[in-house]
Amino acid sequence: MPFPKAMSCATLALLLAARSGWGATEDPLLHALIEEALARNPGLVAARQALAAAEARPAQVGNLPGPTIGLFYQNDGIRPSLGTREMTMLALGASQELPASGKRRLQRQVAGAEAELAAFDVERARLGLVASVKQAYHGLRLARGLAVLAEEQGNVWREIQETARVRYAAAVGPQRELMRAQVESTRAHALHAQHHAEARMRLAELNRLLGRPTDSRLEVPPLTALERESRSREELVSWTESVSPELKAALAAVQRDELALALAGKDSKPGLAVQGAYVNRGGLDPMWQAGVSVALPSRGRARAAVAEAAARLAASRARVEDLRLGLAALVDQRLAVLQAAEELEVTYREGLLPQDQGALESALASYRAGRAGQAGVLEPMVALLEDRTDYLRLLASHASERTRLDEASLEIGAFEGALMHGRSGLSGMGGMR
Repeated sequence: MPFPKAMSCATLALLLAARSGWGATEDPLLHALIEEALARNPGLVAARQALAAAEARPAQVGNLPGPTIGLFYQNDGIRPSLGTREMTMLALGASQELPASGKRRLQRQVAGAEAELAAFDVERARLGLVASVKQAYHGLRLARGLAVLAEEQGNVWREIQETARVRYAAAVGPQRELMRAQVESTRAHALHAQHHAEARMRLAELNRLLGRPTDSRLEVPPLTALERESRSREELVSWTESVSPELKAALAAVQRDELALALAGKDSKPGLAVQGAYVNRGGLDPMWQAGVSVALPSRGRARAAVAEAAARLAASRARVEDLRLGLAALVDQRLAVLQAAEELEVTYREGLLPQDQGALESALASYRAGRAGQAGVLEPMVALLEDRTDYLRLLASHASERTRLDEASLEIGAFEGALMHGRSGLSGMGGMR
């Protein structure tokens, strides 16, 4: 009995999808989604408002403190005697604190440096949002691609099941072939449901990032391409240092702590306060008062403040070097994963998948000619489907690592052992963040 034609069509369709090439171009849909997220994401809006609040701080701390105004009444005797006794008076006074020279300027500069650090928080939120949109987008494409594979696998198994039923009814095929086909058809249905649910979760996450209702529909292109990383290690390290908000913030923190150290030195200088008052004595001649007070610093407290500021400055300088080393190490790790994935992609596209196709076509020919049983067809068919699944996961893993690279993220991914998990050594790379 000839093998069902639908089976060969489905498996060959899988192969054609696998051989569609890796030369990716810029994805206009992804670009539009990123722009939408940057305009509408509530988390990024909140970060920008926090920056606006921080930018208002320097104007507050850089001005003189408000003057103190007081009303004072002094009575001579038991009964009210304003205007009849010289020592009875009603006074209106004011005082103004005058910090040490240059202290307000340094306070304003320190607050400005703090606001600059908040700006880097906004940049990190922006980079993180872009990365999250990319991850959800590629995760959605992967989940839908796997769901399609599971559906096609289920169609193939149903065709095999029908063939096995006919062969069994004609007493030319064993019952175990029919039972095996039934089991695998059910398993494929469950796998399709699993990937479909994963796709719905990815879509809900993507809609949340875009500020859309989480049940909004979105059509995305299939995951069929791998875009190679063409930048050198030196270019990537330099670029990562230039865009990393954490490194920029660490450098700004050094400047802030240098100002804070200078400000701490001002605490050893005395501060001044001036006072003045007008005294009304009723029908008697008025009086006025003027005075200056000096706030003497605590030497021990000032020395401790300088020591604290100096230690913070040293820590900030060390953190800059630590971040540079960390960013370079993460670039090396991610490049290693990307390069390994790119080499493996060629192995799949030019080796395993065409070989799987050849093995399946040979098995189909033997089965149609009656020279082989069902098992001889099932093994190469399953190998093709599994290798196609791993190939999709490989593409998704590569996209995920490129996203982390573009994000200049300090998050450590699952690098160690990433190439050693799964049936073919690749499925462990397919998990999206």
